[in-house]
Formats: sequence, structure tokens, C-alpha cells
Amino acid sequence: KTSAFAMFAARQHAMLPQLARAGGATSRLRRVRRVSPPPGFRSASAAAQPSDAVEVADDNQRRDLAVVLVSPQIPGNTGTIARTCAATRVPLHLVGPLGFTLEDSQLKRAGLDYWNSVCVKVHDDWPAFHSYWRDELGSPGRLVAFSKFGARPHAEEGAYRKGDWLLFGAETTGLPDEAHDICAKSGGVRRIPIDEQHVRSLNLAVSVGVGAYEALRQIDGSPTEGNPPRPDAPGSHE
Repeated sequence: KTSAFAMFAARQHAMLPQLARAGGATSRLRRVRRVSPPPGFRSASAAAQPSDAVEVADDNQRRDLAVVLVSPQIPGNTGTIARTCAATRVPLHLVGPLGFTLEDSQLKRAGLDYWNSVCVKVHDDWPAFHSYWRDELGSPGRLVAFSKFGARPHAEEGAYRKGDWLLFGAETTGLPDEAHDICAKSGGVRRIPIDEQHVRSLNLAVSVGVGAYEALRQIDGSPTEGNPPRPDAPGSHE
């Protein structure tokens, strides 16, 4: 007897050629339909990926949330995070010094072909980013840090607001002290719970996914409003 999941998977597989054609049309449309980007973003070819900018937002890019990686060291993590940002339409900021270049094959491999769907701005170092956020943009929103030493739980209701910037430190050293202190006075420092008896820390890409989706849940409200259940999928029963 064929299971509901197998039937659903077969239908999805049969639709792949149509989805591929639609995806190609969407990609072509995205390259044509550009709008004015947020301040500080500059256009660049997704294929070239120069060191100072990657891709400009399209008309679906969110303006009420941003993810900031401070001195990320592992290209695969950053590529995975870029893919998450593309999926959630959230801009991504990379603060140097980076442990890789934007030409790194592992970075590109982890981000797959989603680089043309995510905004990326690269800042030389923490002072450069903070100056950009404070002086060039006029301190828009709050800086919210994530750290294992955070004072408040990440999923506390009311933890996030529209306009927040979510900051994550390097895989090996976390956020620099200056960034930690500034965030503590701005949007606070949040902690994702882990059992430290067995694990020292979460993977950076996992932490960003947990933090970003919780922030979106609180900002957008019930996830079923924009992403309703699919009646034809297994497990959709009440």
C-alpha cells in the first residue's frame, strides 16, 4: 500500500520540470526588476562576487530586520547563513576581519545558487560597521546580540522589534567586548539554551537560524498567516 508521504513525494517529483522552468523565469525577472537598495548597498554581479559587496535587494527584501556576522571564520557557515537570509529575505552584513574571501569555494558551495537572492554588505571591521550603523544610517533600530553569556533567553516574548539588527560573533571567540557592551545598552544580549555539560556552543549557522526565525515569529505574528498549512501534504490533519 502506497503511503500518503510517498504519494505526496511523487507529486512533487512530477512537478520538478515545471518548477525548474518557473524558477528560471523568476531568476530572469529578478535580475530585471531592481529597485533602490537600502542605504549602503551596492550592486554587484552574483557571478563575480567582489570583496566589497555582493547583491542588491529586490522588491521583496525585508527592511525591518538584518543579520550581522562579526568576524566569521568558517566559509561553509557563512554560506549556509546566506542561504537562510535568502529564504527569509533578510539582509546580511559581514564584519571583518573575515576568515575567508568571498571567492572561497566552500562559501559558494554552501550558499548554492542563492547568492543572487540575498543582500550582503561587507564592513572592514567592527568600528567601520558601528560607524555605518550609527553615523551613516542614524542608528536605525536596535543592536541585539546573541551569546552563550546572554542575560535573557532568546525566545522571551517581546524580545524583538521591527528594525532590529541581530548580531552573532565569530565561531571561535564570539563577539568582541565592545560589540557586546554596545548591544547590552541597545537591544540586549540573548542566550539560546544549550546543555553545556555536553556541548560548548551551537554551530553559528544553527544559531542564526534559531535567532532569525524567532525574531520573525515575533515581528510577523502567527506563522500560519503568511505560510498556511497545505491540505495535500502528509501531517496536515487537525
